[in-house]
Amino acid sequence: MNTVKPKYILVVDDSADNRDLLKMYLEAQGMKVDCAPDGLEALAILNRASTLPDFILLDSRMPVMDGAEFRHAQLASDRLKPIPVVVMSGETDLGLNDRMCEPYKILPKPLQLATLLECI
Repeated sequence: MNTVKPKYILVVDDSADNRDLLKMYLEAQGMKVDCAPDGLEALAILNRASTLPDFILLDSRMPVMDGAEFRHAQLASDRLKPIPVVVMSGETDLGLNDRMCEPYKILPKPLQLATLLECI
């Protein structure tokens, strides 16, 4: 009997369409998915969660709290720091890796779903 639990992913993106599509796709792959429209809401979800996500899919540019601000707050928390972050970005800025505090991976938008699954 296979007792492997599905991965839990937090999707953080200001585009409701992107959140909905990623949620639908990842849930179809057997994963549990929560979504947030910005970094501030993502932090609120994480801070009240009893179970932390296995991965965070994070948009780099968002209103309220962008990806870089979220990463600084995440890394300042001993509880949240270990969660791997995959940044989704339409930017081609060579400094993005540094600005995003060296995330696990940076995926270019539009996302290639096969590449996304490989990361997870």
